[in-house]
Amino acid sequence: MAFIYCDNCRWGQDDFWSPDGYNPFRPDLINDLKDSLFKDKIYIDEWYFKETGLSNYSKDEKGYYISGTDFVAHELERKAKNIKHMVVKTNEEWKKIRDTFVCPECGSDNIGMD
Repeated sequence: MAFIYCDNCRWGQDDFWSPDGYNPFRPDLINDLKDSLFKDKIYIDEWYFKETGLSNYSKDEKGYYISGTDFVAHELERKAKNIKHMVVKTNEEWKKIRDTFVCPECGSDNIGMD
């Protein structure tokens, strides 16, 4: 699993996928979404709505929250965006192209990896 990004501009992509490791359809991730769907409130950290662009949250004495339906919809939209914008899908693919890879946004070869 690795997150790649451009040090020259703000481009970056989600972690590489693997069938038995990280992927957006992993059963535990899907089960978490199913479990969240009908909850009245799902409490979220402040960084989450700032980082993900979530805007329909509320706040009470316990903290920030969102309805389960809104949370699941937001997470599915994020997953769809990650899938749509995935340039390099697997570590094996990365190994083949890393020496010649340039940023799809700005063309820089100053690529980092976390």
